[in-house]
Order: sequence, then C-alpha cells, then structure tokens
Amino acid sequence: MSWTSKSMKLAATALALGAAGAAAAGTIVVRAVGPSARDFPPGKAVAGTRVSLRAGDSLVLLDGKGTRTLSGPGTFVLGAATSISAPPSALGALLRNTGTRQVRTGAVRGAGSGEAKSPNLWYVDATRSGAVCLGSTAGATIWRPDMTQPTTLTLKRASDGRTVPLSFAAGQSVRPWPVADMPIAAGSEYWLSGPGWARPTSVRVETIAADNAQLDGLGAALIAKGCTGQLDLLVDTATTASRAGAG
Repeated sequence: MSWTSKSMKLAATALALGAAGAAAAGTIVVRAVGPSARDFPPGKAVAGTRVSLRAGDSLVLLDGKGTRTLSGPGTFVLGAATSISAPPSALGALLRNTGTRQVRTGAVRGAGSGEAKSPNLWYVDATRSGAVCLGSTAGATIWRPDMTQPTTLTLKRASDGRTVPLSFAAGQSVRPWPVADMPIAAGSEYWLSGPGWARPTSVRVETIAADNAQLDGLGAALIAKGCTGQLDLLVDTATTASRAGAG
C-alpha cells in the first residue's frame, strides 16, 4: 500500500485525538465501514461508552486482550472487558523483537488466501510501500515474501540518492538493514527495488516506543504514525488469536 492521502488523513485524525488518549487507549477503533464510519475514526477511544450502529455498519475494536467486531444494526455497551483473551503464543512470534535481531524465517500465509504475511511486526517488508514503525533506529530487519530465488535488491536513500546492495540467497527471507553503510533516520524516506520490479517500494521510517506491552497502546501508536501495514498485520493476527482462544 502506497503512502497516499488516505493514509495521511488517517494519521492526522489519530494525532488529533491526542497523545494522552493514545497512551491510555483502553478500547480503540481500528477499522470502521458503513454509513456510520465517519463517527469512528481509527484511534478513537470507545471504552465504557454506548455505541449505536446502523444497518451495514461494521466496527473492529482492539483492546489489551484482542479484537472484537460489532455489526449493525444494534446498540452495544462497551465495558472494560469486551474481547476474548488471546493465547500468548499466538502473538508472541509477531511481537518478539523490535526488528534489530536477524532471524532466518519464512512467511506466514493469510487465512484463506495465498498472500504471504510478515512473521514479525517489526520487519521492513521490501514489497510494501508506506510508513514503517520501528522501536529503534539502531537497526532493522528487511524481509522479502518470496525467498525461492537468490536476488540482489537495492536500498536507496531518497535524500541524497546513496545506494547499498542487499544480497539474498535462495531460501533466505531476511537480512539486517546495513546501518554501517546507511544509518536509519526517523522521518526519512528510503526506496527498495529489485530485478523485474515495475516500481520501487517507498518506505518512510517512523519510531514508536518499543515497550508497548498492551495491544491497544501499540495499535494506537501505529495509527498515530500512519503505519497502516503493521496495524493491519497486528489486527489480523489478534483476530485470529482471539478466535483460537474462543475455540
């Protein structure tokens, strides 16, 4: 997903909600579709409130335990515990580090689809444009979904055009960001390209607190920085984990 005006609007909306609200998010909106969607911008805190939805409305909420989806029409009273507790192992792999430690790993397939999803929230997806949130600029891990063939990607810094080659062997999906040759700077843009690519991937690096232990706080931080790809991954994984916990 490109860094579009829609993503910019999402980030601006979340920032307008206030940093204090994000820090104590409780239950927040992460997705809303339908006629009432404008009343529920991403990042809005709704814990302890009465929510009325119209026909065709769908609201995905995130709290410290997982996700909950509300479908209209209907009125819902949101208490402190609205979600099914997710098994710790379900999200552990996704959140286990902030991207500074290299791990040889493959991809996770989305349920019901052949789409490969990053196995770690903090990996920089070489094929997805947009803002990427890191816990630190000291290092990062670059991940490619297709690791069947050896390849050499090119990492380019937008500010001055400096490039660094990134070699991947067959079967290798991750490699560390070459910080010695190209330090990571928060707010900076980088491009990733490879053989046969129609266009480069544009990545803008943002930083958030690496110690967001609660899902709601982490989700709010990702929304505030416009890291929609990571937010989608977090919500999808939390939803799957919640369903597993229910079973």
